Amino acid sequence: MYEQFFGLTAPPFQINPDPSFYFESKGHGSAHQYLRFGAFQGEGFIVVTGDIGAGKTTLLRALLAELDPAKVVAAQIVSTQLEAGELLSAVALAFGIPCDGMSKAKLLVTLEAYLASLATSNRSALLIIDEAQNLGPAAIEELRMLSNFQFGSRALLQSFLVGQPELRDILRLPQMEQLRQRVIASCHLGPMDEAETRAYIEHRLRHVGWNNRPAFADNAFVAIYHWSGGVPRRINMLCSRLLLSAFLESQETIDAARVDRVASEIRAELSGTDPTTQPDAAPGKPASATHATFTEPAQATSAAAKGKSRPSDDTKPPRHEGNAEPHLRSASIAPPNITAASGARLDLNLPCSPPPEAGDGMPGPLLCVAASQAGVVVMSALLRAFAQREDLPRTVLVQILAHDAIEDAELAARNAADLDLPYTDFILEPQAQTVAGRLAEVMATFAGLLNQQRPSAVILSGDEAAMVVCAVAASQIGVPVVRVDAGLRHGDRAALRETNRVLIDHASSLLCAGERPALVRLQAEGIPANRVHMTGNPWIDAMHQALPRSVPPDLTVKSHGVPSDILTHPRGYALVWLEHALEGDGVKVLTELDSALRRISKTIALIWPMPAALQAALYANRTGAEAQSSTIATMSSLSYLEMLGLMREATCVLTDSGWLQDQSAALGIPCLTLATQSERLASIQGGTNVLVGGSIRRIFREMSEILDSGDKPSRLPELWDGHAAERIAWHLSNWLLARQDHAFRAYLERA
Repeated sequence: MYEQFFGLTAPPFQINPDPSFYFESKGHGSAHQYLRFGAFQGEGFIVVTGDIGAGKTTLLRALLAELDPAKVVAAQIVSTQLEAGELLSAVALAFGIPCDGMSKAKLLVTLEAYLASLATSNRSALLIIDEAQNLGPAAIEELRMLSNFQFGSRALLQSFLVGQPELRDILRLPQMEQLRQRVIASCHLGPMDEAETRAYIEHRLRHVGWNNRPAFADNAFVAIYHWSGGVPRRINMLCSRLLLSAFLESQETIDAARVDRVASEIRAELSGTDPTTQPDAAPGKPASATHATFTEPAQATSAAAKGKSRPSDDTKPPRHEGNAEPHLRSASIAPPNITAASGARLDLNLPCSPPPEAGDGMPGPLLCVAASQAGVVVMSALLRAFAQREDLPRTVLVQILAHDAIEDAELAARNAADLDLPYTDFILEPQAQTVAGRLAEVMATFAGLLNQQRPSAVILSGDEAAMVVCAVAASQIGVPVVRVDAGLRHGDRAALRETNRVLIDHASSLLCAGERPALVRLQAEGIPANRVHMTGNPWIDAMHQALPRSVPPDLTVKSHGVPSDILTHPRGYALVWLEHALEGDGVKVLTELDSALRRISKTIALIWPMPAALQAALYANRTGAEAQSSTIATMSSLSYLEMLGLMREATCVLTDSGWLQDQSAALGIPCLTLATQSERLASIQGGTNVLVGGSIRRIFREMSEILDSGDKPSRLPELWDGHAAERIAWHLSNWLLARQDHAFRAYLERA
């Protein structure tokens, strides 16, 4: 992001290992020679250890770049959370040998035959085990057994064990004696000294055309060494942030004071402390003598942390029979009313009746309510799952539209058709001019609908005020509420949506949590455990079902009159979606975000769909010179399939929307959340989501890391497997059965 400003040809301090930047310090040079020697010998084990970020992987890649593939066939295993049996299969796959269904005996024979075939063609086999400290003694013993393979007097396999210092502890175990006898060389990568740290920084800068812009003061190199401890990855992290800081402030010199300030910020971020509370430090010295360097968060150990894996879209979701086109009717009438799909007027003035009990005949329907585009998408997954169970009542879908929003009605109709919603039963569009008046309409009309339908339960998703009204209306007459995204909290009760979420949850009889932090929050709030279930996130179900039909980005931009070259930017495009920008102090926040996004668009193209109200507010607060940018493509609101198509191909997502945070995490797409708080904790704690607020400095910093380093390490949160709606349907069935049994017993007692 700062390269163009400083005249650099590429980012010089990427976190990802790149052998073209390899720097031969004394320690790395010694280890490099050991590895060369081992590759020449072609037998036994070479052991290389070093702390996190010491440069082990870069060293390996530099060596691999030197090897002649015509003479050495190299295979590498990185994910080493493997049992002994799994390791043998991983070795075979690393060499390109299919092994599905093979017994261990057959797998060993196949491996030996393959290695022997390499020897007959005068080639050697090299196996590199990275992160080897994760292997257990039994798995390492399997590697030792592989080293027994021979062709005549020639060993068939050479192995490099590369890992963190714990690997040495494992190799010292008594049962590792036989393997230790086969280690022909061992070395440990330590940190660089102060002189090497300076040489390392200058080496990487010169590699990308550095011409002393920005200039580094002598005391800056000293400060960088003290803060980083001479560890390459820490140096890269700190120097990348230093360049970004200088760029944002248009400074041409980096001195010790800047190093201290930026390093303190990094340390505070990683430790969760406030940098403003740290004691001042002399230039070039860390702020705290008890914490001489900043540290990095623990590395993810799951396979997902090694690269993003996008969900497969090979399976097309089942289509519902019948009319997929929703029957919508206008609700522009007074007094407030709700219109049925058939066009029949409902009598809303009858006194409300309680829900049906056992002995009243057939159970009432499940009243599924959606008050936003997100709600419609979630309901598509739930209705599909409910329809698969014969033990659940029929469903009735109710959509509540925004006030005076033709655009919202059109999108509702299109999404319903796109997502195969079998039938849209009722549309409610309040007409009052005030928020209080519209909510009163929703309350009155929904109460009338409850009276007419007498549902077994009301199914709610979302945190809109209309959802609160529906929960209250149902609770007042004893209709149970089922909450499918319960427990989402960010902790600020002053925020309106946070209050809405709490009210809906506490008015619900059955709560389905989509993530572990939400479950913990509900328990802490005192909701009885028998009302709460961990089911996973139905948003992910909806996404899996919709992926095969997502609209390709080129078709979307074409249909909205946007030039197609927005998709061919060298760094791709970022998808922007601001859902809550006009809430609260929205205009001021929107103006600040707009300024930040226009600066970002100088580095990466932006595709920014927005509703008409947001577009009007945006352009009303821009100056004439700011209104145009060739790399920002604005368009009207998109259907879900259009949004999904853009999201799955985006370099990253910038949003304040919870559902977009979840789906980008499930797709493995980096997401910058443009809010100071988020209730979607799972996507932040383990997914690709980073909370950046409205800070232009933080947005630039995170965007720079995404562009320079690629994908963000992540893991898929628990139960985000595409089967959450099925689990919700199962719990709902059991819960309704228990209620019917209880009601029947009460009926017998009264009789």
